[in-house]
Amino acid sequence: MYKPVSRIFFAILLTSITFITFTTAIHAAEEFKTSYDALYFVKDNGEVKVTQNVTIENLTSQYFVSQYKFTIGSEEPKNITAWDQTGSLTPKIKREEGETIITFKLRSRVVGKGNKLKFGISYDFPKLATKNGLLWELNLLKISNLKKISSYALTISIPESFGPALFYFPTPTIQREEKGRKIITYKKSSLLLGAPRLAFGKFQLYQLTLTYHLENPSISLGYTEVAIPPDIHGYQQIVQTSLLPAASSIRVDNDGNYLARYNLGPFEKKEVVWEGLIALFYPQRNFSQEKASVLPQDLVEKYTIQQKYWETEAIEIEAQAARLTDPKLSVVKNLQNIYDFVTSKLSYDYEKLEAGELVRLGALATLAQKDDAICMEYTDLFIALSRASGIPVREINGYAYTIDDTNRPLSLRIQGGDVLHAWSQAYIPQSGWTMIDPTWGSTSGSNYFTTFDLSHLTFVVKGESSEYPLPAGSYKTDQSQKDVEVSFTSETSSLNEKPQLDIQIDYPTFAISPFPVNTTIKIKNTSKVSAFGVTLSVQSTLLSIEQSEFDLGTIPPGATISKEIALTPESALTHGEEQLHVIVKAKDFEGNELSSEGNKTKTVRPLYFPFGLQELGIITLTLFTIIFGRRLLLTRLAK
Repeated sequence: MYKPVSRIFFAILLTSITFITFTTAIHAAEEFKTSYDALYFVKDNGEVKVTQNVTIENLTSQYFVSQYKFTIGSEEPKNITAWDQTGSLTPKIKREEGETIITFKLRSRVVGKGNKLKFGISYDFPKLATKNGLLWELNLLKISNLKKISSYALTISIPESFGPALFYFPTPTIQREEKGRKIITYKKSSLLLGAPRLAFGKFQLYQLTLTYHLENPSISLGYTEVAIPPDIHGYQQIVQTSLLPAASSIRVDNDGNYLARYNLGPFEKKEVVWEGLIALFYPQRNFSQEKASVLPQDLVEKYTIQQKYWETEAIEIEAQAARLTDPKLSVVKNLQNIYDFVTSKLSYDYEKLEAGELVRLGALATLAQKDDAICMEYTDLFIALSRASGIPVREINGYAYTIDDTNRPLSLRIQGGDVLHAWSQAYIPQSGWTMIDPTWGSTSGSNYFTTFDLSHLTFVVKGESSEYPLPAGSYKTDQSQKDVEVSFTSETSSLNEKPQLDIQIDYPTFAISPFPVNTTIKIKNTSKVSAFGVTLSVQSTLLSIEQSEFDLGTIPPGATISKEIALTPESALTHGEEQLHVIVKAKDFEGNELSSEGNKTKTVRPLYFPFGLQELGIITLTLFTIIFGRRLLLTRLAK
């Protein structure tokens, strides 16, 4: 006698792609071998035709499959059809609480060892692929119980209109062009690496308005620095269209933050508004097998020390890091082990986020309270474990664009409704500073270690401190203030702007031998984009220069860098026309070189005759005026 077995499928949609989870009755778990062949045919408008073919092979002669059930975590699917080997089936469809439940009985009775049952389901799913700004994106969730499935083939057919592939994760098993479409195929071995994520386009572009509310509560003079969005080499380019009021100065700190200084009088309040664009590019990752011994020692010393929320010297942190890493392994492998531990052991606390209970725990407390984590805890624990293993890692705070805050949540709720995100940045040999998001890796099932995205906008980098600087959105004087506005834009022409560096040379009033002529050179970036790798070269025609070459680093838009140099006469007899020639070289965001030049002359006079005719004329006239005026005054007083 043959025994019917009801097999149930759960297709759960939590982001923009449908995913399949397979379960079966325990007594029949080893009685069948199941394989999947899924096709997602993406249309130009983003709608997707989903077709899922299933093959079940009997491994015994005792059971047959009689019923299947699909649950799709959305009420959007339409035009649902099903079939088996006998022909079309009539599915029962129930929509409730954001789900579509599809159940159908199989007419085909396939019995006998080695025989196969084939059936399938298809449906239309609007906007399964999403157009976000300049990019088309597909984000798939991890397929549950994939290891128990005999074979799984996932094919995605993409129209050429989506543009060039920006990134695929994991690397497709097969990819080809066919009739104007991109055909991407994943096998089970690739899918085990993580949920597929695909993006098409060249870069992403955002428009931002950030407001900073400043207040000096004291009776004395004061100042504060606000962090405006920085450039991130190879990943993030800023175009600053406005910063009002203008800062008294802008500097770049050791973590690469752009800090604008504002002086405040007693009890003064000031509102600062930054407006601009942020372009995100996808850097290719080169994960080498280099060990920690090749890491730059200065970075190791700076970015592995303990901070308030990164308790690297705590016994518990050191012990856990030792269990996860091995000096004989590569930096990448050790980081991956730490990432896997953090993403698998921590549980995201959605209730904590909704309740607004956002007290930052720090790494040590997170290790003990694994179920109370939001993005800060994921990031702090990843950083502390990595630093305790001798790997330089920093924290990033900023804005992360998401349309699915269940699987890609934003966790830094600032008063007034601003919601930010925290993630990490690790230094990897040959790749440099590399973005890693353990929070989204845990909540979505995607691997945010191997592949990133173009949704994370950096506001601040925290490396030398786990607390400072504060990101935009944190400078509030009232709870009702909303200070972070982010939207997509297609105004790509702004990215064509090049850095413009103006040179100003300031000589002292008098240049007299043999005393040094202290000269100030000011270089100001008058453009909307930053200048990188700026160098200053000084040439003198008459006087000696102790140092003539300077590395100035990055000059953000509106920033000025000053250098004072001492020009020294050879003797007290040195005289003549001194001409200073200044050459400034820099690079734009793409690495293209540019240069600016400046010249200025100054008459140098010897000590025995320090003044020229013009100066003597001014001095003589001044003395004559003083003497004549004094005599005239005395004459009037005598009368």
